[in-house]
Amino acid sequence: MSDTDNSNEQILEFAENLILQKTETYCSELQRRILSTALQGERKTYDQLADECGYSPKYVKQDVAPKLWHLLSQTLDRKVSKSNVRIILTQEMRHTAQAHTPSTASPPAHPPQTISITVQSSPQPADLVGKVKILLVDDQPQNLRLLTDVLEEQGYEILQALNGTVALQAVSLDQPQLILLDIQMPEIDGYTVCQQLKADPSTTDIPVIFVSALDESWDKVKAFSVGGVDYITKPFKVVEVLARVQNQLTIQRLQQALRTQNAQLQQANLELQRLAALDDLTQVANRRRFDAYLFTTWQEAIKGQQILSLMLCQLDHFNFYGPGGSPQQGDQYLHEIAQIIKQTIQDPNALVCRYGTISFAIVLPQLTAAQTKAIAQELLKQVEAVGPIPITISIGTTTIQPTPEIGIEAFIEAGDLNLQQARNSGGNCVVADG
Repeated sequence: MSDTDNSNEQILEFAENLILQKTETYCSELQRRILSTALQGERKTYDQLADECGYSPKYVKQDVAPKLWHLLSQTLDRKVSKSNVRIILTQEMRHTAQAHTPSTASPPAHPPQTISITVQSSPQPADLVGKVKILLVDDQPQNLRLLTDVLEEQGYEILQALNGTVALQAVSLDQPQLILLDIQMPEIDGYTVCQQLKADPSTTDIPVIFVSALDESWDKVKAFSVGGVDYITKPFKVVEVLARVQNQLTIQRLQQALRTQNAQLQQANLELQRLAALDDLTQVANRRRFDAYLFTTWQEAIKGQQILSLMLCQLDHFNFYGPGGSPQQGDQYLHEIAQIIKQTIQDPNALVCRYGTISFAIVLPQLTAAQTKAIAQELLKQVEAVGPIPITISIGTTTIQPTPEIGIEAFIEAGDLNLQQARNSGGNCVVADG
């Protein structure tokens, strides 16, 4: 390789790094080819370059090249064109080299061969992480080729379909993040394709941009009415296509972020509701939750003509909170007993709650008096096994078939009367109705 070739490569690398530093923009391969040709002084037209690279001359002349010169002009803060780019970049390289040379050092005998700027591997823009897939649907191969070239140049992964039937099959096999859809196609037109996509819950959220030669207002209204999010009229401008594609992907990303945030907020709200209904010490439901749950199950029992049972429990001779007691040990016993009650009940429809300081209430939907009493007897055994200090409980149960004429207060009072009778009998026993 000649010294001139080396110099051109150095200038090209310098230009790319400078653009990245100043504008956070990466040069495409086609832009690098245009810049390299200009640096080498080759008298090639944009038409010749487009033909060599397999791109549309219009795309090169109207989009890629102007964007390159604009980036360089923006970076260097002066007008840069094909004719002066080598001179300007060479001057900028020398200026940069001098700025990086320590003032105490002697001037270098020769200009530095490279300006080293650390550049990591080219990441995709934030919304292209994982490569965004775009499905192009058009029955004209030349349109597919042009759009594919344009979009692949921007780092998108492109899927192609020549008709509506193939498009629907492609979406079912490999869902894209965006669809560019022609309207006038054989067999199934674009409107029908869009309608079928929007009717399917698995594809309804894929944004569809119509790209069509139809330019009447009615055509555009119909496109939006069947679920399209945007409309591009042929012949299209490349910059417009890129802008509209990027806009829809940005909207899609923001919508997904919003859905994720809403799901997190909903989960947090459910957790707050759970904590608001929980007794901190015993980790069973609190009194507020008991009142709400009993009211709901009472109404359901009336509607379904079902029975409802209530069990009230109170610890016997629980003196940990009195003079000379150990509140910390008392808290420990209360938590342990609450968990024993939950494990003993083992009914998914039942609710165990802390009813008072040393009392618990259990709502038991659709359990008979005999079933409720049997559970209460088992509960006596389980609590008495808690050691090392013997602890017992008194239990009162009541069972009823609620009606509109009976109040919830009377139901609770019946359970409480049975509890008091159990306590008056010395505790560690169960008193049920009748």
